[in-house]
Amino acid sequence: MKFKSERDILVEALSAASRVVATRLIGASSGILLSLSGNQLTVTGTDLDITIRTTVDVIGLADGATVVPARLIVDAVRSLEAGAVTIASAEDTVEVSLGRAKFSLRTFAVMDYPNLPPVTGALTTVPALDLVQGLNQVVRAAASDDARPLLTGVLFTQHEGTLRLIATDSYRLAVRDVPDVPGIGSGQDLLVPARALQELQRVASSLPADAEIGVTLTDAEICFVVGKSTIASRLIDGNYPSVLQLIPASYPNQLRVAKDTLMTSLRRAKLLAKDSTSSVRLTARDKGLEIRTQSHDTGDIEDDVDADYQGEEITIAFNPSFLIEGIEAVPGDEVVLEITDAVRPAMVHAVDDVRFRYLLMPVRVQ
Repeated sequence: MKFKSERDILVEALSAASRVVATRLIGASSGILLSLSGNQLTVTGTDLDITIRTTVDVIGLADGATVVPARLIVDAVRSLEAGAVTIASAEDTVEVSLGRAKFSLRTFAVMDYPNLPPVTGALTTVPALDLVQGLNQVVRAAASDDARPLLTGVLFTQHEGTLRLIATDSYRLAVRDVPDVPGIGSGQDLLVPARALQELQRVASSLPADAEIGVTLTDAEICFVVGKSTIASRLIDGNYPSVLQLIPASYPNQLRVAKDTLMTSLRRAKLLAKDSTSSVRLTARDKGLEIRTQSHDTGDIEDDVDADYQGEEITIAFNPSFLIEGIEAVPGDEVVLEITDAVRPAMVHAVDDVRFRYLLMPVRVQ
């Protein structure tokens, strides 16, 4: 195998593939598969649960395939000067060169690389912009702890004929209705790993506003087709908890505040919240919101923000990172924070748009 490719294009494809290669894997499974046919190079990375394939236009000089160490090939190509990189494989090595710089790297046997199934099944399409915007809002709420595998996924379900996305890590809950996207999977619920959806967000971030994402589905796997890239992932098996029942029908206290002003104040308050036990306290009262963080080690900060508040004066505390992430995901210039009391979950959403809702558990403080 031998080909030439612009460095930046090649780095992008190699980086995407390397992100899903698990460090726990050994041998060929820890590498990236490069397959050349004519002027088409296919770059594949997998951890046996998630697989990314990207097709890149190159100058093909000799067809073939090789498996290269994932992290090493990315670092090697990235370290070269800008220009046309030449990659050539021979037996158990691959040469990566540009100008007078040349790497000679050991490779793995292609026959030892995992036998990955091709993309099959009926292809449906969804508007890329609507799906990615929805994922940007909910994926942040999924758990990262593999001890709770069900919560590491995002639930794709249907609500009134359209797609509903749900994610929770048990401390917060994000729900996003995507009215312009039909349900996926003939009415069945799908639990998709958040990690695969993060890769989908990255790959789809450069798509034009009117682009579409293809989706294929089997009993155990979902595959997203994004331009010349595919992201295939095993579905998480299990019944997702009934989390929507946690959302109250109404709240007695409602705060309406400028989003940017609140975010600026919360980020200042977070500067003193240096550990997992720190919290930010919000005291809502008529026409204002007091924001305060206290730390035994670093000191304290107080800030006042103008706000429209309806309800009784109340003080409630939150994990500052979780609160900021929720407010950040709300569209528009203003945000609404609905509160029952200091111990029950509060709700964050936009003023006139509740397609996205973010439920957050408060932190108990003395």
